[in-house]
Amino acid sequence: MHVIYDYIATAAIFVLIFAFSMASLLNIVETPIRYLSEQQLFTKAETVLGNLLGYAGDPANWGSNITLRPQDLRAVGLSRNVKSEIIYELDMDKLARLLPIDTGASIDEETLYTLLNLGNDYRFYLHLTPILNISVKPTSYVYPDGSIHPNPNQGGESYASSFQVTVTTHELTPVGNVNLTVYILTAYLDNPGINAGLWYVTNETRHDVTKWNGSANFNYTSFMRDLVLAQGGSRRLVGSLLIVVGDLCGMQTMTVYQCSHTTLPISEGVMIGKYLIFSDTVEGVKIPIGGRHGTWDSAECVFSGVIVTAVENSSIHGQCPWLKFHNGKNYQVLELTYVEPDIYWVVFVAKRYSDWGLVAFPRIPADFRLGYSVIPRGTQVVKLRRIVFIGKMAFFAEFYFWRTHGS
Repeated sequence: MHVIYDYIATAAIFVLIFAFSMASLLNIVETPIRYLSEQQLFTKAETVLGNLLGYAGDPANWGSNITLRPQDLRAVGLSRNVKSEIIYELDMDKLARLLPIDTGASIDEETLYTLLNLGNDYRFYLHLTPILNISVKPTSYVYPDGSIHPNPNQGGESYASSFQVTVTTHELTPVGNVNLTVYILTAYLDNPGINAGLWYVTNETRHDVTKWNGSANFNYTSFMRDLVLAQGGSRRLVGSLLIVVGDLCGMQTMTVYQCSHTTLPISEGVMIGKYLIFSDTVEGVKIPIGGRHGTWDSAECVFSGVIVTAVENSSIHGQCPWLKFHNGKNYQVLELTYVEPDIYWVVFVAKRYSDWGLVAFPRIPADFRLGYSVIPRGTQVVKLRRIVFIGKMAFFAEFYFWRTHGS
């Protein structure tokens, strides 16, 4: 009987030795396999990101070529089709066509993955964040009677007139020594009614440099107060915008702040080239066509990356009917009478019922996100970061890349 126990004990020892040996062997083999898998994923991610940021696509002008249907695009790339000393210079029109806004000109994610030859094996998430972020905090307001107050008029009109401008990194760290260029753009009507005249007014451009805490202060109280008190009778303010441009060693950022209340929502829209496409769902909104309302004429004005322009009803949807009606929705397709490549914001006048206002429409999305923002838990992910430029504006491009489950 003791012999049997000895055999059992010996067998158990051999089993344990074999199990520990196999576990050690698997651990030795698993490490290089995991490293090889990580390297393959990293190489694939670099290739995809390099093609996306450094290649113009086919055709190369697919961003501004609004007559090109998404299904006719042969290859996708975000680079501008021009020679440049900048490694990654992106095309704002191509970015606009990839926004998660469903229009007839938009490229959906599944089409994008197919064009990048990713199929169902890989997914990614691309996020563009301005290297410099500008925030505006009003510190005083002008009421309709010309009085100055630290807070906005609750339930009534008021116009922000002095501001604290703060510049931070994308991680909210204050940035000093940023050169700021600031001005206010205001529109008002003379003789509101059939024979209205529209005028744009801007004060002298002001400059300052941010302090150690990233802030600088600008006071336009006297300017705004004169405009507000000039209202009544034959003059009515349409709207007022604060334009701020920041520059740090050639890297720029820009923001447009609404100084006055506006009730002119234009949502679900994109600007591609000289065309503005948005969902025709906001009741009562009218954009004067041809820059005219009654007898007034809106001439084009350019102010440091902002253009004030008139719009026309575009005839492009005659040859591109999918722009006018898409997925059961009606869309307005308007054509700007003038636009330049280095324009980052477009401003035009619109009317909702009897209320006039300024609409500021960004050509560069303030927070561009592309792909799947939710990464599956436990997934091996490669993260890459690049600095890219859109015109003079500098952005961090953060790219997350992973394999899908089962691939």
